[in-house]
Amino acid sequence: MAAALTTISGSEFCPSLFSAFVQWVDRGEQTTKTYLNHLKQFFAWTRYKEILSPIREDVAAFRDWLLSEHEAIQYDSKTGWIYRKDKAGRVLLLTCTPNTAAQYLRSVKQFFRWTGTSGLYPDIAANIRPPKVAHSIHRRDALTVEEVLDVERSIKEKAQARIEAAETSGKDREGKTQRKTEQGARLLAMYELAVTCGLRTIELSRANVKDFEQKNGQYFLWIHGKGHTEADEKKPLAPEVAEAVKEYLTTRGGGLPGNAPLFIGTGNRNGGRRLEARTISTMLKAALRECGIDSPRITAHSLRHTAGTALFQITNNLYAVQKYMRHRDPATTEIYLHNETEKQEADFASRLYALYHGRSEQACSN
Repeated sequence: MAAALTTISGSEFCPSLFSAFVQWVDRGEQTTKTYLNHLKQFFAWTRYKEILSPIREDVAAFRDWLLSEHEAIQYDSKTGWIYRKDKAGRVLLLTCTPNTAAQYLRSVKQFFRWTGTSGLYPDIAANIRPPKVAHSIHRRDALTVEEVLDVERSIKEKAQARIEAAETSGKDREGKTQRKTEQGARLLAMYELAVTCGLRTIELSRANVKDFEQKNGQYFLWIHGKGHTEADEKKPLAPEVAEAVKEYLTTRGGGLPGNAPLFIGTGNRNGGRRLEARTISTMLKAALRECGIDSPRITAHSLRHTAGTALFQITNNLYAVQKYMRHRDPATTEIYLHNETEKQEADFASRLYALYHGRSEQACSN
């Protein structure tokens, strides 16, 4: 039996409510966009399932649908939903991770909590259990030192190859060479900032030209961090990383205004516009793949994870790593202990095997 409505009718459960909701929660631009994306996906799902007045059981069913293999759909303003398809026109199949499903459900629960307290629609998501998310230190793997260098070399070599190919093209040779030069320098700068300074993709996206500055011979980047409203965290840069950023800015010419985005698109559609975090993530993931590193456990965020892991190996100082990675909670920094933990557990496993097979002296001596 459908839950009774207090103010609006079931047929009026529609995206217009989502805009009112995000105004009420009063979050930052990125958080607001995330809420809207999650809620539109829920709305698309209700229309996909032909549900006009969702009830509690529907919210639980939405959670389970996300976790199972399902046809990919997305919100459409005219029809309510449409299929997502690949380039060949085939409907995509997806399965969300527990973490992703939990994020969607969190937005839905927050939305219905608001509709309930506002008297617009019952809080049908109250006490719906979220998927169990394993807070494992192994969700994302870090690159080895050799892999970091391999990716860097690959970016440089492939960038040069694309520049040379553009120089021999028969049409718009100068323009193509310029774009390839800028694209190669841009990718290298983003990679170095991520793997050396631990910047997130959203922080790379938010950066402006004025945030890159020099004082007394030292270059810095002011970072607009997660949960912040402005660039208020000052990150010193290694000279080589600063040089990569400078070389990229040089490809864009002089006289750039300070409020111009640090990283911009070069294509016909988005040329000159700020690169979105998702686009940066795709670019960095592609660079990893081109170097032969193609694993679902290695993503653009793995570059930040690599920086934290390597820094702990250098310093063995968890507090120093916490400060460098800009973690509020020390527990978050502990994920970078995983290499040492793995080595210790591998040693334990060998000692246990030795004990079981009559080599107790070896097990005890270790």
